Amino acid sequence: MTWTIGILWLILLSVNHTKSKPQVFLTSNSAHAVLERQKRDNFLFEELRFGNLKRECYEETCVYEEAREFFEDTVETKKFMDCYNAKDKCITSPCENGDVCRNRGYNCTCQKGFQSKNCGQVGDNCAPNPCQNGGTCYNSTEAYSCICRNGYHGTNCEHGVKDCTLGICHHFCKPTYDTYICYCAKGYILGKDAKSCIPAEPYPCGNIFVPPSRNHSNLDFRAIDEDQQSNKGEYPWQVLLRSEDNILCGGAILNEDFVLTSAHCVNRLNSFQVIVGEHNLYIDEGSEQIFNVSKTHIHSRYSPETFENDIALIKLEEPINFNNFTLPICLPEKDFADVFLMNSEYGATSGWKVKERNVQQPFLLSVPFAPFAEYAKCEKEQPFPVVHKMFCAGFEEIADPMCYLTKGSPFVTKHRGVWFLTGILSLGAEEFECTLPIYTKVSRYVKWIQKMTKK
Repeated sequence: MTWTIGILWLILLSVNHTKSKPQVFLTSNSAHAVLERQKRDNFLFEELRFGNLKRECYEETCVYEEAREFFEDTVETKKFMDCYNAKDKCITSPCENGDVCRNRGYNCTCQKGFQSKNCGQVGDNCAPNPCQNGGTCYNSTEAYSCICRNGYHGTNCEHGVKDCTLGICHHFCKPTYDTYICYCAKGYILGKDAKSCIPAEPYPCGNIFVPPSRNHSNLDFRAIDEDQQSNKGEYPWQVLLRSEDNILCGGAILNEDFVLTSAHCVNRLNSFQVIVGEHNLYIDEGSEQIFNVSKTHIHSRYSPETFENDIALIKLEEPINFNNFTLPICLPEKDFADVFLMNSEYGATSGWKVKERNVQQPFLLSVPFAPFAEYAKCEKEQPFPVVHKMFCAGFEEIADPMCYLTKGSPFVTKHRGVWFLTGILSLGAEEFECTLPIYTKVSRYVKWIQKMTKK
């Protein structure tokens, strides 16, 4: 068709020439300008194809007749050619996915979710990662979504436990959608500031009414000795389990009716009594209370071979009478224990020293500054796998008497003046050569304890 228009144009020129100065031929330059045509992509069978504006005017040099073929309308063709000749590349709509094209050589403004010069690529909405607090980002063309770690929520996982890790609450903290709520251990009520916990009973859990045998504020003190005797009432939650054949174990008072100990102890004691307020085993000091056992609850997944889930509950026939020498230890919430208690520098443990079922010292021993051991160190020192429900604490260089304390005895941690139960002694020197005793991590069993104590 282009060739046909060119020939017609030559004929018109010859007619005009006969009316003026006679001239048979055009100059070579003029003839070349008429016949010259830009080389185009896809030249083969080009004229047989249906009109395609992008191919004709974006991939190739655009001419009027090609645009006229596409629009099939003189007015629309003129509008188009005016824009094209003004170098408006946006007229060819190079931007994909419905994105906006800016004029002059062209510049696509991509919609959210797309990128590249022509907005043809799906954008990475997860770069950089918008999810906070360890959340995982998943990309899509529309937006991104965050999969939050347990305890976090919000579009970017910005709400949740992170608010509670600030330690604003004196005891426990519950995250809500955009804030948190403080609450307290049993025996305490929330103060007017909605953060502090105030004793609401004469003998709230984790409180001590007698002076300690060692100054717990003296963090330079680290050594212990064979005769590290505690004061009477310094560990008022301590329990003694005594069987008829004189086998001894320890435990911790949870409330008036329940005592927590190890499953190992309950398994090996056929018949036993629970004694609270005990200090010197050989002397009746007037503070002791002796109870018979109503029922025992050994954890259903306790394994004597691997020592996993070494924990048990004992229900008493009569309730305990609390006083200055006998009161419960506070049971922590799981998140509270993981964030604060398990990250403490040290805890305290107590019990009676027993070797080969014989009492070595009659009075209650204590280790007031027992450091938590790193997991790798704990695992290295044990001849069996150490799972996440266990932890080690103590001094390798002076493991005795810690390794010989009564099994089931409590490991406690102090937080803002209140003591919380962190562990129950599971394994020591009776089972293997002990350098670091192993404790069952109580925080992993809070729900189980609450369920069993409600039965």
